Amino acid sequence: MSTVTGFRCVQRKSFFGAMAALAAISFVVPTNVTAQSSAKPLQIAASAIGRPPIFSNTFADVAEAMGYFKAAGVDVSFRWFQRGSDTAKAVVTGDVAVGFTASQPALNLIAGGADVVAIAGMPNQDWIIASDDPGVKECKDLKGKTVAADGINNARYLYLGAVVATCGLQLSDLKPIDLANAPLVKAGIAGQVNAGVWHVDELAQVEFKTGKKWRQIKAPPAITKGLHYAMLIASKKAIAENREGLVRFLEGWIRSQKMMGSKSPADKAAFAKIAAKASEIDVKVALASIDGYQAIGYWVNNDGLDQSQVMSQLDQLVKIGSIKAEKKPSYDKIVDKSLYAEALKRVESKFGKLEK
Repeated sequence: MSTVTGFRCVQRKSFFGAMAALAAISFVVPTNVTAQSSAKPLQIAASAIGRPPIFSNTFADVAEAMGYFKAAGVDVSFRWFQRGSDTAKAVVTGDVAVGFTASQPALNLIAGGADVVAIAGMPNQDWIIASDDPGVKECKDLKGKTVAADGINNARYLYLGAVVATCGLQLSDLKPIDLANAPLVKAGIAGQVNAGVWHVDELAQVEFKTGKKWRQIKAPPAITKGLHYAMLIASKKAIAENREGLVRFLEGWIRSQKMMGSKSPADKAAFAKIAAKASEIDVKVALASIDGYQAIGYWVNNDGLDQSQVMSQLDQLVKIGSIKAEKKPSYDKIVDKSLYAEALKRVESKFGKLEK
């Protein structure tokens, strides 16, 4: 199956075959789920970062493997990019209805007048600035160093700028290079990179392969907990034209977030197997990464659009000059929480209340 077409799987059945399948399903699932999933699924095009995916985007693989999108009655085709800014642009151009992206490019687009809104999110940062250079022990030691941090105004680059500002440095005091995702991991394993901005699972892969422990540069709580991490954004046009499809997409999102955040040994084992296959990593690395992510509350059982974190992230972008102060949007211009609320209502009516 093509990764561009993602999870689309259309099967032709005879009338009697379809009736037999429907009858079999009705004995094992609630009536309301059967009615929704037996109808022709709605089509949704989405964008995410991969392949292989970063861990935040494994929701796509979990939702496919666990059948969450299918049960919600939505047929999702994914387009994959290597930058969050590109997944966001695909929403703006109308190539996809919904895209998963870092909060910084999403806010930059909204502040710039793009007709998009955040419909769900992941509030808590997982970025780690780390180095295996013995001379780099704290933030100020990054001065003059080459640091892998993707392209200008992309998420890692902006996060690096926010952190070094807390120790009196500017990005111009460093030598940022455009390297991220799978290429960054390969470079770290090969010893070609000595400092970078990493996802939890990326650094875990490097340390697992090399047997070397990297020193993590501590960031103030105002950065690690005060800024917003990632968003699902949708165009207002897509919401108007296919609101039902987006709500069903969010049903799959909600169930995948709950499963990935579950500390049940069975859920963690199943998730690790899915993530290891999708990300092309060892299951041990996947399990270690899951523990690291759960420790920072990476997956949450809510809409993930905490107002204080979203606005703090926006203020930080204004502070570093990425967004002009007079262009700063209000919170209600950034989010539309109504689709998530409807999706959550449906999920909880079928499977019970989510833990908060």
